[in-house]
Amino acid sequence: MPSPPLNNMVTETRPNLVVVTGGTGYVGSMVIDQLLKEGYNVRATARSLKVDSLKATYPHADGKLEVVEMRDLVTDSGKWPTILQGVDAVIHIAGPVYHPYTTSEEIYSAAVGGTQALLDALNNSTVKRFVMTTSIAAFFKPDFSNIMDKTVYDHNTWSVIDDIDPKAHTPSYTYVACKAISDKQIWKAAEKCPHIDFILPPTLYGWFPEHYPTPKHVPELNGNKFLYELIQKDVKFPTWPISTIAHNRDVAKAHVRALTAPVLPKGEKKRLIITLGTMTWVEAIEFLKSPE
Repeated sequence: MPSPPLNNMVTETRPNLVVVTGGTGYVGSMVIDQLLKEGYNVRATARSLKVDSLKATYPHADGKLEVVEMRDLVTDSGKWPTILQGVDAVIHIAGPVYHPYTTSEEIYSAAVGGTQALLDALNNSTVKRFVMTTSIAAFFKPDFSNIMDKTVYDHNTWSVIDDIDPKAHTPSYTYVACKAISDKQIWKAAEKCPHIDFILPPTLYGWFPEHYPTPKHVPELNGNKFLYELIQKDVKFPTWPISTIAHNRDVAKAHVRALTAPVLPKGEKKRLIITLGTMTWVEAIEFLKSPE
């Protein structure tokens, strides 16, 4: 008998097997760490060169972690039926990583095409819960020209971007725009399924799992790179002027809590903004100077 489609599944029970995409990243690694600590069975996807590294990050997994190779969310999308076999929940964190050598087309393909491929696979799976990791960047214009205005941003806030031609934009613009575009992809799917939740973190600080590979480059420090810049000899204020912040550990816990969170009444959908508040760089400096 074929598995029932995702939109016919109604449950609030604790999942047994959870797939995590993007498990080698800053957020994904901490989500896996939290899932294992709470006794979940995890199946994580990783690119070829990172499979062994991801396994080594959790030496005490005790057989609860399986790592499967997935080189690309688009070109390897045919692997989804096998990866999702017997799976109860998916936490989708994988996304394009912007760096100077990434093209706009590559970013767009991974974010939009990769998300759609996963959504298509979910409809023929046993998955009951789906948690999407996005970003508060989805609230803003891709050039961040409205980031310092007086608007109050909440779970009802949406970017004006619906779609773009990646060939017409810079990689950094496309990266931010795709946060909103992929959000809206999932939101449309959520109209038929109440068991899709969105996690929207801001700039993240905090540690990596204990055995996570030591970052070799400053950009790999994620939000911690801003603090790193503040303690250098020739200190300059970071280009990011002011920051809404959260701890990576808390964001990871939010993902895990979403797996068993009650469905809202009348088919309402959840966009969960995880934040500790707003920090200025002056406050950051005072914190770093503090002896405690």
